Amino acid sequence: AIRWDGWVGNLNPAGLEVEYTLGPKRYHYRAPFYSKEISEDSIQCRATTQRIIDKEISYAKSAGIDYWAFCWYPEGSGLDTARDLYLSSSKKNDINWCVILGTNPFDIERDSKWLIERFQEPNYQKVLNGRPLVYVFSATSPWRSKIITGLRKMCRDAMVPDPYIVAMEFSANAAAAAADSIGANAISCYASTYDYNSGNQFNGAPYSTIMKSDEAGWGKYAATGKKIVPWVTTGWNPKPRIERSVSWSKYYKTNGWAQDGTPHQIAENIQKAMKWAKINKNSDEANIILIY
Repeated sequence: AIRWDGWVGNLNPAGLEVEYTLGPKRYHYRAPFYSKEISEDSIQCRATTQRIIDKEISYAKSAGIDYWAFCWYPEGSGLDTARDLYLSSSKKNDINWCVILGTNPFDIERDSKWLIERFQEPNYQKVLNGRPLVYVFSATSPWRSKIITGLRKMCRDAMVPDPYIVAMEFSANAAAAAADSIGANAISCYASTYDYNSGNQFNGAPYSTIMKSDEAGWGKYAATGKKIVPWVTTGWNPKPRIERSVSWSKYYKTNGWAQDGTPHQIAENIQKAMKWAKINKNSDEANIILIY
């Protein structure tokens, strides 16, 4: 399951922005369990203590999640808080983790050295007989190739198994091109942000449309001939950010939204992905899925 981890309050400006977007009373139901309702138009959502992260680990383990995929944030950014608290938790071995690179600046020398040390720890997610799992977001950007080339070289020098690199893009053709560009082992998607059946935005469609879109997406990505990691979109409803924009992206206003799924529908979507992975072992050679 992807960890975005913007819930840091004043440790980073993004933390205050996400609280602002969820401020209206009609969106409070979407706030994390540790949130505090300040008023009818204000909420505080801050996962900045060991107790909260430990509880998240317990919930994840109970839910059957095997690993978290942390979006990369630089050391000292404030957005690295949840990752640091996970790594300092006495419960960290209850759930594995891996990294999604490409979401923020990454220092090839300093950050690669730190990450390769983590690769060698038992709770870093491995696939295919010990290969560290690494996702790369927006993998078509040229500097991603330099990062992956450098990371792989440093792994060889440290006698660490070659990382299993998964290129993430929002279309099958872009993902396949990205995989060729950075030498990725497989392709995937962060989330279905539009309907892979029609090519249109969701425009308020029911969650069942997302379910069909995910499955269509797996087929389109597999049809490129690349290995894939099926993804499950548990929701795509950015209405809070359509109404109250965030500074780092304006795409929510044009990307549309879909209605929330029920717990049963979300479970069914995950089960479909697991079944697809078992049936299509040649495509999903690493036997993993990714949940947004």
